[in-house]
Amino acid sequence: MKNILLKKNVTIGIIGALDKEIASLRNYIQPLKRTKVYNKTLYIGKLYNINIILIKSGIGKVASSVACTILLNLCKLDLIINIGTAGSLNMELIPGNIVLPNSTCYHDVDLTVFGYSLGQIQNFPKLFLVNNFMMRLAETCIIKSKIKYKTDLIISGDSFISKIESRKILKKNFPTAIAVDMESTAIAQVCYQFKKPFLIIKSISDSSDNYAVSKFEQFVTLASKQFSKIIRDLLYNLYTRNIPKIHQNYFK
Repeated sequence: MKNILLKKNVTIGIIGALDKEIASLRNYIQPLKRTKVYNKTLYIGKLYNINIILIKSGIGKVASSVACTILLNLCKLDLIINIGTAGSLNMELIPGNIVLPNSTCYHDVDLTVFGYSLGQIQNFPKLFLVNNFMMRLAETCIIKSKIKYKTDLIISGDSFISKIESRKILKKNFPTAIAVDMESTAIAQVCYQFKKPFLIIKSISDSSDNYAVSKFEQFVTLASKQFSKIIRDLLYNLYTRNIPKIHQNYFK
């Protein structure tokens, strides 16, 4: 994956579920071409001379996996990035903070009766691992931005978590999880199947509690601007081959 710094023609697919989640980043893609493939809206253009295909997937695991499959079949991509909002499962993460997961799994899959770990799909690993090289490069951008962030497990399922009781169950079942969403694990599973590296960058919109809906509506725009800035900084570093000193030893 480090070879991406040497490539002259890099193409990255970016997946976001909602218009509000992709709007901020979309405004920076130029020239912008809008098209539809299998009822999914795609925005094609460049950002810092990097080819970008931004797709609005829709909410949930099936919608996001379909969108990811469309991208991977459309052209040869170097990387898939999943952007969007997430609910906090960590008391230190508040709306506007960044989640940079190193791994992801489902919270609504249970094949434990057959000997699998909770959240694990048959013939797939317990956890889907984010590409470490890209995660570290993104981390340098977050550190520079001074936006508060955490990196650990993010879990996914087809539910918007809006009850404190549900939040407690998730934390009991997945103690290391720092956030929950509805798309990232499905995208990770597709990327694993296609042997394609992926990165997840989310911004906290709510605390996955009884106030989650109102908080989401209040903070979704702020969250979108936060991860959009990180994505732009990441792409700029790829374009300029700029590796901040804080992580230069890692990238040697």
